[in-house]
Amino acid sequence: MLETSPRTEGEFVTASMTLTHECITPAEQPASLGNTINILALAPPALLREAVIRPTLSYLGVVSSSAENLLLGTLLATASLPVDKQPRGGIGPYGISTQLHTRIWDDYLATNADQASLIRGLASQRCFLQNPHAELGYNFAYATAIAWLIYRQQLVELEDEMDIDELAQLWQTWYPHRGALSSDFMTSWDRAGHWETHAWP
Repeated sequence: MLETSPRTEGEFVTASMTLTHECITPAEQPASLGNTINILALAPPALLREAVIRPTLSYLGVVSSSAENLLLGTLLATASLPVDKQPRGGIGPYGISTQLHTRIWDDYLATNADQASLIRGLASQRCFLQNPHAELGYNFAYATAIAWLIYRQQLVELEDEMDIDELAQLWQTWYPHRGALSSDFMTSWDRAGHWETHAWP
């Protein structure tokens, strides 16, 4: 079971962090800020794919262009959604709430020791035990793995070379948000100018 301390409903944790007790813990922020990290301000989509998404999926034993595109699109969509459509209480670039994070560990990883060990290997050795939810904000590989498991927990199956509009539909149906549509996914994908960089090498 994932042991956590309670958080205020609707609270968002973004890239702004403070250091306490040698571990990174979320900074207190007004709920009115309510924005997840704008990841495109930190790195271009192609770099996010090559430096984080692909290596993380490979570590988990997943080699799939569709999986890469789904996670990259999820990242882009989450960053560009207006506040009223963002996941409630979302943390980090994928906007994953503490409740969903706990559910992934308690209901999915608790029954799969090998997978749980892999995911735990991405987290901090000691700080994870103090504040596991903070990993969603500052540990990009860990957050990417959890985002992938959100789809896997719901038995989402991907075919090879799926179209972006098909992935957008999966995101609309299975990923947490508040009334967002597949068109939000598509718009963020187009806005990122990503059409020429998503091909599987």
